[in-house]
Amino acid sequence: MKYLVLLLIVLGGVWWIRQQRPNRSGKSSDQRQGTQNMVTCAHCGVHVPEHDAVHGHLGVYCSEAHRQRLET
Repeated sequence: MKYLVLLLIVLGGVWWIRQQRPNRSGKSSDQRQGTQNMVTCAHCGVHVPEHDAVHGHLGVYCSEAHRQRLET
């Protein structure tokens, strides 16, 4: 019986330590789960992930070429 209690304590400690470790993948929790915020290009209407979009004064764009075309 004392070995069972000891085993449960050890397993609980291992689980707790694993929960405390920081995320080393460098990805946010949204990216890890597969969800991303999508934005619409102000020039062509294509939907792109927010972290890939090019931000300009008049909105967001799918590429630098589309940003330059509308803002110059």
